[in-house]
Amino acid sequence: MLAQLISALVESKNEAADDVLLEALRLGSLEEKQVVLSGLIRRKSVRGLIGVVELYDSLPEPRQIDVLSNIRAFHSALRECGRSDKTTLRMAAMKLVALGRQGKLAYVLSENLHSSDEKLSKAAAEALVALARWVATETRNLHKGEESGVGDQGPEKNYSPLHPRPHTRDLYNELIEQRPEIEQSVARALDVHRGKHGPELLRATLLLCDWPRSKTMSILHTAKHGGQSPMVRRLQQPPDSEHVEAFLLGASHGQLRSHFGSVFSHVNEAPVLDALLRKTHWLKDNQLQFCMHQVNRGVWWADADLLHDIERRPAEDAARIGEWLAVSGTHDVVQDERMELLRQHARDDFDARLRLFRIAARRKRGSSVQLIGSFLTDPDERLVRMAAREIVRRRPAEFENLLLQLMTNAPDSVRRVISRSIGQVGFENFWLRFDRLDRATRKAAGRAMLKILPDARTRLSRRLLSGTLQQRVKAMQMAQELELVDALKDTFMRLCTDSNPRLRSKAVAALGEIKSDVTPDVLLERVLNDRDARVRANAIEVLEAAHKTQYVPLLAERARNSHNRERANAIKAMHRMKVGTASGQLLNMLRDSRSEHRISAMWALKQIGWWQLLNEVGQIAKSDQNLRARRYALAVLRSVAEVLEAEKAAVG
Repeated sequence: MLAQLISALVESKNEAADDVLLEALRLGSLEEKQVVLSGLIRRKSVRGLIGVVELYDSLPEPRQIDVLSNIRAFHSALRECGRSDKTTLRMAAMKLVALGRQGKLAYVLSENLHSSDEKLSKAAAEALVALARWVATETRNLHKGEESGVGDQGPEKNYSPLHPRPHTRDLYNELIEQRPEIEQSVARALDVHRGKHGPELLRATLLLCDWPRSKTMSILHTAKHGGQSPMVRRLQQPPDSEHVEAFLLGASHGQLRSHFGSVFSHVNEAPVLDALLRKTHWLKDNQLQFCMHQVNRGVWWADADLLHDIERRPAEDAARIGEWLAVSGTHDVVQDERMELLRQHARDDFDARLRLFRIAARRKRGSSVQLIGSFLTDPDERLVRMAAREIVRRRPAEFENLLLQLMTNAPDSVRRVISRSIGQVGFENFWLRFDRLDRATRKAAGRAMLKILPDARTRLSRRLLSGTLQQRVKAMQMAQELELVDALKDTFMRLCTDSNPRLRSKAVAALGEIKSDVTPDVLLERVLNDRDARVRANAIEVLEAAHKTQYVPLLAERARNSHNRERANAIKAMHRMKVGTASGQLLNMLRDSRSEHRISAMWALKQIGWWQLLNEVGQIAKSDQNLRARRYALAVLRSVAEVLEAEKAAVG
């Protein structure tokens, strides 16, 4: 009879049927309530389902389970309840969304989060946290491989009659369906919410930061997200046990990486340490207590903490600390900085330093070689030799220059290792990198290259005589900087007669660096009569440097030459050889009608320091027709004034 009455009411289109069914649900017995609730769910009337939501707290537990089992049928009712004018109805709707784990209805919680009623906003925040906790807990269980209810087996502690155990596959499908909506709602709520429930929303956000593709984890990479700053600040603090995943993932973020070590050193709670150690490489050989002891007693992150710790330890412990650092998960550059302190602490213990070297050598190719490079200066020749071999094997950037510089003071055995490894390509590498190195570095590297390559001078000589013009000029510069002109004087003699005037000019200029007086007079005679004025000018400078007085008549002749540079060099050379006519020749050149001659004369005057002729320079600066000559004269006068002021200041 009751079943027929309920069936009639379910099929009725009159809204009064909803009132009758709800009254029966309120006053009926346990069995009657089951039948009535089943009828209301079958009827699918929004008005009737809203009444069920309102009565949910007063229903017995079995009927509450029935409601949660059919929660999808209540979606439209929960949406209407969430926007109702009755506070109790909105509170009941949010409670059912959280208990029913309906991420699709998370927007109902978001709408109530911005309510001016404190009760409603608080309930919405708590519901979001509950949804996030459920997602995080079940995801963690799936990752651990725990069965959430296969058949009649599985752990009971995470479930109650209100939350029966789902099958693992069903749970996975449910998470796949619900999680994106929950993540999106929590991320948006943290962005736009400005109330006092921010900490609860931040907690929900961190609960969902348990995998790299989480929408809440992406907050760290989203520009101008309202929740980014509080999230960064929270991840820079020691984590709670439920936020371990977010803490570890946050440590890989650029803004938080530098804070990870200092935060980890202040983690002292056993559950948090347990969670951290189980999820990282710090847990070795299942020795959890040993790892926790290491974390508590020797967190070797900051330089001061590490130095304080190793001062009271023997040198052999340094290598053990290095092993811990090697599996700590930190960047290899940071590891090298800390291990360098350990290496210095073990400077008197070869075995400890050897163990540290082997730790660095176990890394993959492409890792930092800073620690390996520091072993190149180790006092023990064996470790230096091993480090050189490892550098050659890994071939980091600029490794040739690193090893070439080592050749200057390295032991013979180390030099042989380097020579065998990079000797064949040493000259080519030095040649290619010559222009990119600063002068001091390339000079040191060049000297090292000469030590390991006996035929380096022969190779350089071939480059001087063959190749393009730029290559031959570069070879000349290299020979001059490495002070090889004297050793390659025969080659430079040949270059003085080369067909290219630029090469002849540079070769003649380099002749002045030959220490022994081997410059044949016949060659000088020929060079001084070269058809190129630059060659002749450089030859005059060679005569000046060699102080060859037998060429004074020739210099006097060249002091009246038509080429300004050659004429200026001849006057300067005559002045150095103390020829009395040099001043007259310089005065004539200053008064020459050709502007380039007047400019070269002022250059010679500045080189000689013949300040008696400054009046002539002043006249040029004042009334010369050539703008370039006037500017040069003003520059000469300014430099002379600065020199005089400096001398006056030094005397005073």
